Amino acid sequence: MSLQSKKMASLFIGILIICQYHLFAQAIFKVSIIPESIGKDETATLRLMIDNAKQVEQIKPPALGDFDVISGPNQESGMESINGVTRQYIGITYLLRPKSIGKFLIAGSKAIADGKNLTGNSVTLDVTKNSSGKNSNNVSGGFGGLSSLFEPVAQSSFNDYILKKGENPKQKINKNIFLKVITNKSSCFVGEPIVVTYKLYTRLKSESSVTKNPSFNGFSVIDLMAPGNTNYSIEQLNGRDYNVYTLRKSQLYPLQAGAVELESAEVDNTIHFIKEEYFKNQRNEIEEFFGNLIPSAIPQEGILDEKITLQSKPATINVKPLPESEKPLSFKGAVGKFNFEATVLKNNFTTDDAGKLTITITGEGNMSMITAPEINWPQGIEGYDPKTKDQLEKLTVPISGKKIFEYTFTVPKEGSYKIPSIEFSYFNVAQGKYIKLNSTPFSLTISKGSGKKVFNNNTLPKAQADGISLKLSATILLMSISIAILLSILAFIWLRKNKKKVTQEIGPIIDSSTASPLNEVKTVLPLQLFALSEEKMIQGDSTEFYNALNNELRKFLADALQIPLETISKKTIVREADQQGIAIYTRLQIEQLLDDIEWQLYTPKASGNSMEDMYKRAINIVAALTNPLN
Repeated sequence: MSLQSKKMASLFIGILIICQYHLFAQAIFKVSIIPESIGKDETATLRLMIDNAKQVEQIKPPALGDFDVISGPNQESGMESINGVTRQYIGITYLLRPKSIGKFLIAGSKAIADGKNLTGNSVTLDVTKNSSGKNSNNVSGGFGGLSSLFEPVAQSSFNDYILKKGENPKQKINKNIFLKVITNKSSCFVGEPIVVTYKLYTRLKSESSVTKNPSFNGFSVIDLMAPGNTNYSIEQLNGRDYNVYTLRKSQLYPLQAGAVELESAEVDNTIHFIKEEYFKNQRNEIEEFFGNLIPSAIPQEGILDEKITLQSKPATINVKPLPESEKPLSFKGAVGKFNFEATVLKNNFTTDDAGKLTITITGEGNMSMITAPEINWPQGIEGYDPKTKDQLEKLTVPISGKKIFEYTFTVPKEGSYKIPSIEFSYFNVAQGKYIKLNSTPFSLTISKGSGKKVFNNNTLPKAQADGISLKLSATILLMSISIAILLSILAFIWLRKNKKKVTQEIGPIIDSSTASPLNEVKTVLPLQLFALSEEKMIQGDSTEFYNALNNELRKFLADALQIPLETISKKTIVREADQQGIAIYTRLQIEQLLDDIEWQLYTPKASGNSMEDMYKRAINIVAALTNPLN
């Protein structure tokens, strides 16, 4: 075997090893159509689901030109725990009605999850001329389509579907089937959960499908029903029993104060009546009929079908603002009931090592929206942005569990240091007041190291961080370095080709000859200032983009406003900008961008759609601080 062949073989083996290593934890993109065969006037539900993804940036549906989209795209998300194994999923659904008969291949679904491009599998829908009696029955999660609500054996049997002489079918429908939205409360505070449930009450026989989805604008939404389930029960309302189908149940966390209206849902129904004179003693035939087969003993004139669209009445939620009086400076939106604990990994280490401070918040409330507490690092300690870990039970109301923030920090000089008490505050709805929790201060003793640092730029080796020991061959390591270099070259080429375009879109890059004497550092070209942010934006990695933009923007502001990097925070940035006479509009731009970046860093799903906008806003802030006209 030649040397070249050996190199190629080594490279191939290295690729296989890496592929096998990443296969176990990667996201899975599944596409399904339910049912796979329908009649020309029936509907099917297309589901585009991603399992096991930490971050879903985008789901691109296939071309649906052969179908009428009755409903969608509707978002599904949630988690299931079976025998201790937790599965998380997120996706979208469409309720489709074919425009013609035939066999249709649905392909071309794309997605981006955990920074990787995913391609969904193809599905086939067979559309026949005759009715199949198997309409889509996916009603939860995305509030998709509800069809063929024929009663199983356990359901109560009502004879309201028998139409007597002289009875008005419209009046009978209005009395015996309706859609209702139920909330567990009509008033709450910002951040306090509300449970909303959509139910179909019926004493008739019908086929139904959802044609309009309720709007949850102004809320963070967590669905409490697993996709594909329609819960059935018998309920009494105004002295009458009904078969009740729960179409959707969700917990909503209000994001802003005011009267927020939940839009109504609409459900199309085909109601089946049998005229009394044809009913007689054909009970077995009737049961067959309501298995969606027309009995031969009942002629067509004995059956009456009525179509009606049901609409739920809009529900209004009065969302009260959190009180401004006695609001702690440390309050960052946590609402519920929580415990707070802060610990350091070790109090004594050398200047070669990195310290770790861990904050654990446990309890129940709007935990998905809790952000990292602010730490006032003392002079001489360099703190880094925290890493966040969630262990949440999202199917409880409110959300319960724990949220862990791990802060890494370094101390360049030996000596004794003290990290002051850390404060976490939240609003307790039951008590109607703010609660402040404080940690004890931490004393550190740092001794002089050998100068061989084991920590660099807040990045621990992956094997050390995850507790995994991996022995990679020299070939694989070399290949990884080569790929990194290749990506850097491609990114550089792309930037050179698109530099003119970027300049046209976001304005001219500031030249050092026109820079303000505020600070020489501010004359650095924006494309160099935000190089890592731009690289992650090109790659479509939204999570790493916001981390990079947060770090690079704060470093620039620290230099521009002459703030020590170890003490920089949003509070110190705004204070210094005010003291240095920065224009009010620019100060507001800085504060708003920092808030928006922080929101993306700590929300469950960072939005890839906002990357370009925030990048441009960062460039504009640089321009404002380096332009003497501002």
